[in-house]
Amino acid sequence: MFLEIQKCFTDAECNEFSSRCGALIQKNKMNSELNREGNTVQFPEHPEIKDLWKLVSERVMHYYFNKIMLAYNLSNIPVADSGFAFHRYKAGDKLYNHADEIFSKNNGKINPRLLSLVIHLTDNEDAELVFPRQNKKIKSEKGKITCFLPNNCFEHYMNNNSGKDRDVLVTWVEDKSIECTLNLNNNNKI
Repeated sequence: MFLEIQKCFTDAECNEFSSRCGALIQKNKMNSELNREGNTVQFPEHPEIKDLWKLVSERVMHYYFNKIMLAYNLSNIPVADSGFAFHRYKAGDKLYNHADEIFSKNNGKINPRLLSLVIHLTDNEDAELVFPRQNKKIKSEKGKITCFLPNNCFEHYMNNNSGKDRDVLVTWVEDKSIECTLNLNNNNKI
């Protein structure tokens, strides 16, 4: 199941996210991370964008409690976002086919993910988020929130053929009523 909510953020807010987060991208950083090309700014690592983190957290929770929770039948479950990351995909960059996992790969205490959320900060033709199993393409439209389930049924990819930067914010809605401990040994094996 997919949920797309249009115009959750204004053009000015999207431009501010792109400008201020984009300025924090490390210039000498490798242009490939995990399952994607492009660069990432993790909000918790940058106190200078704390105000943006507050804005996006409050806005997402507003839409969560007024639309998303109802659409996914998640009432009475205590939730929080997992923290936000800004991703910039330059022209030609790719998000490789993958499925978001129900658990993050952090060492320590984690909460299961209920939903994956993407906030589109730019309008990009020919840079859709593609879900091959569902034969679904989601357009990159400025200010839109896209929600989907974080499991193997919702594998997805993106090829930025738009000729310009594609900027997004990503997070996961986590179930705070369940806490798990993941212990990794020295070889990063469970």
